[in-house]
Amino acid sequence: MDTLLRATPRLPAEAAPAPEPSRLDLPALLARSGWYHALPPEARDWVAPRFVERFVPRGQLVGGRGEIPSCWFGLVDGVLKSSVLAADGRVSNLGGILPGAWFGEGGLLRARPRHGDYVALRDSRVAELPLDDFSHLLQSQPAFKDFVLMQVTERLHYFMDQLGEARLLRAPAQVAYTLCGLAHPLNNPLGLRHLPISQDELAAIAGVSRQRCNQALAHMRAAGWLQTGYGGLTLLDLGAIATMARDARGAAAGDLHRVLR
Repeated sequence: MDTLLRATPRLPAEAAPAPEPSRLDLPALLARSGWYHALPPEARDWVAPRFVERFVPRGQLVGGRGEIPSCWFGLVDGVLKSSVLAADGRVSNLGGILPGAWFGEGGLLRARPRHGDYVALRDSRVAELPLDDFSHLLQSQPAFKDFVLMQVTERLHYFMDQLGEARLLRAPAQVAYTLCGLAHPLNNPLGLRHLPISQDELAAIAGVSRQRCNQALAHMRAAGWLQTGYGGLTLLDLGAIATMARDARGAAAGDLHRVLR
């Protein structure tokens, strides 16, 4: 869980909420992606026109369980939720994905059917790089290979956290934990402090009711940790939010230990 709960310095009290970022297009997404800038100019020129942008309506799948992966994804605009079907038949939410994030590399490397779903929580636009082009880039560009391996490693730890102790958390702490996940570089590589996400979408990602989510946000807002408003949430003190989730993790682990004794 500590991979999610990296403390972030508190913003100055007088800091104004960050405005909602302008919507990206595909060239802007590439221009703001570190892996793209790490490529030599000829490789950037080669790969850019190979991306295809796809519109995904709200509630539809970007990639679904059981599909054979055929492309690598980048989120141009919108909000996605990732989830897996657990062995007991329950659906476990793995977190949200914000604009600027790249995902789906694990399925391409395994070359086996997906275990989970990527669902659009609102109308979204996704950049897709076909498998053959992804594989060529992986084999020919060491910088891209390093990026993909880092993504896979980070995502493994992230998912282990999500499927482990996080499932023991009560609703307020689960909302705090989800906010930390939305600030994680895997899901938010642009480092947005203003999260372009509605409270309904946050509740869906956290796996809690809208009422419970609102109560948790009201507590954090009263403490000065975040601001809510039209168009999203602004994180003012991610460190305090992470501490709330971390303390709840300790309490949940203690409860489980007492039950199992």
